[in-house]
Amino acid sequence: MADAVRQVAGAEAAIINGGSIRADIARGAITRKNVYKALPFPDYIVVVRLTGAQLRKALEHGVSGPGPRGRFPQVSGLTFTYRPQAPPGRRVQQILVSGRPLEADKIYTVATNNFLAAGGDGYQVFAEALKPKVGRPARCGPGTTVREAVITYIKSQGKI
Repeated sequence: MADAVRQVAGAEAAIINGGSIRADIARGAITRKNVYKALPFPDYIVVVRLTGAQLRKALEHGVSGPGPRGRFPQVSGLTFTYRPQAPPGRRVQQILVSGRPLEADKIYTVATNNFLAAGGDGYQVFAEALKPKVGRPARCGPGTTVREAVITYIKSQGKI
């Protein structure tokens, strides 16, 4: 689902919250009904420009809770390692974006859903990044829904 959001948005990376995914999609033919059951919220895609430091902060927040939570990040375009036993704020170890080490000062385009972009599940880093800043615009607004992105992605892949 994160792959679909990233591809449709044309972003370098995507982060969606695990809590937005409410059902598995069983093996076999995938219907629109399956996608709507898995993604019951009418969220739309928002692309945010984050520095590498902000991206790290978002991932840290996502893994900061004890055990799996709805905020746990489902990602695309990036990989990261983390230590659940480490103190919050120091759990994320290595982050690679498009296979390259994260650069703290570099600007990355990150696709997410409007819930997280508004600071949902405690992801304040997205809401802060969307505040108007010179030279750091974000694309946002009611456009493609996450559901439609997933449907488009599935159709383009043929088989998942």
